[in-house]
Amino acid sequence: MYRDRTSQIRIPDDFFLPFGGKLNKENRWVKLEALIPWWELEERYAKHFKKSNKGEPALSIRVALGSLIIQAKQNLTDRETVNQIMENPYLQYFIGYERYEDTKPPFDPSLMVHFRKRIGPDLLSEVNELIVLAGLAEAQKKDEDDDTPNGDSGSGDCDERERQAESDISNELKK
Repeated sequence: MYRDRTSQIRIPDDFFLPFGGKLNKENRWVKLEALIPWWELEERYAKHFKKSNKGEPALSIRVALGSLIIQAKQNLTDRETVNQIMENPYLQYFIGYERYEDTKPPFDPSLMVHFRKRIGPDLLSEVNELIVLAGLAEAQKKDEDDDTPNGDSGSGDCDERERQAESDISNELKK
């Protein structure tokens, strides 16, 4: 069973931290979350599930894909990925949680296998392309907003590293 979760868009200021404070909007996970068009991926992911009201509802595309991205970016095992998500509010925000929860694991590590099966190479390639396009659009916007005389913000190397990192994510997830 799968429930549509297209309304999972969150802003960092709305993420509840029981110990106070707010998430840093400049954090890499907050920035990456903003680049991924989760709502566009939701429909394709939902097709992998039967239309039924029986059984436990499946976890959202944001949890599944987000967990795989975390695992690939940090080169973690399935079990360690779940532990890192449980311990880090930025990772919980990235996978769509509304509040920080450190008393129980977000899901069983064995579900990572199912995530990899459901999110095949075709969807991964599409996700990678969407991330890269969104990153390029953001970089172009920054260049247009730049006040320097030659229009070079000096962050070209950083933008290239980000594009390479996103490409690396896709390659890791395809394995």
